[in-house]
Amino acid sequence: MNGNNRTPSTGTTEADGRLRGKVALVTGASSGIGEAAAKTLAAQGASVVLAARRQKELDRVAGEISDAGGTATVVRTDVSIDEEVAAAVRAAEDHYGGLDIAFNNAGAMGTMGRVAEQRPEVWAADVGTVLTSVFLCMRHEIRAMERRGGGTIVNNASQLGMVGFGLGISSYVAGKHGVVGLTKAAALEYAAQNIRVNALALATVDTPMYREGVGGNAEMEQMFVGLHPLGRIASPQEAASAVAYLAGDEAGFFTGSVLVMDGGWTAQ
Repeated sequence: MNGNNRTPSTGTTEADGRLRGKVALVTGASSGIGEAAAKTLAAQGASVVLAARRQKELDRVAGEISDAGGTATVVRTDVSIDEEVAAAVRAAEDHYGGLDIAFNNAGAMGTMGRVAEQRPEVWAADVGTVLTSVFLCMRHEIRAMERRGGGTIVNNASQLGMVGFGLGISSYVAGKHGVVGLTKAAALEYAAQNIRVNALALATVDTPMYREGVGGNAEMEQMFVGLHPLGRIASPQEAASAVAYLAGDEAGFFTGSVLVMDGGWTAQ
């Protein structure tokens, strides 16, 4: 490994007030990238609605945000259920007066299996988790942002929304490509309403879901590391910093874009 490729800090960024007065919704906020993003947005001054399925973990994250001086509220949400997504967006408006920022992050890797081995109902469920859930979130978020006079949406698209991958996760790859297309289409549809829509294409990130997937298998971990020219995987905080950048005014001319942060994966 190149000695210059230092393992990054896992701490949250310092509060700097750059998002003060903004209201953010983060899905998949109970761990990993979503947790880090929620804490970073809160540290930068946003009031954050935390949405995920695991109530206990949501409460923990909200408590840690509060202890650090931030503001957060919790809404237990399954992003595959339209009514629950609507309730999460309503919570932003009811608690904080509107919605300015949304990070659509919830998802799962889906079922392993090559295309011809996939059952149609499993394929549909996997694509629903990866893609349709983002559509459900966006349809409610956009309506709230129209009422607010604008806003910004960041979709977690993955580097596998940009390239193929031949190891039996075709439903995930297809779904993430769909997220990229949905991002671009929505950006054009709502540019005149001052709503920016962008995607973040992350490669492997050191999250609990990743750790569960590799199951402590050192060879598998090295395989994933080896796919990244930088010689390591990303930290959740690196991902969170990219989300916060896209959410802020500094990225005000970004829309319909995919910010690729993949350690060189797609450059190969």
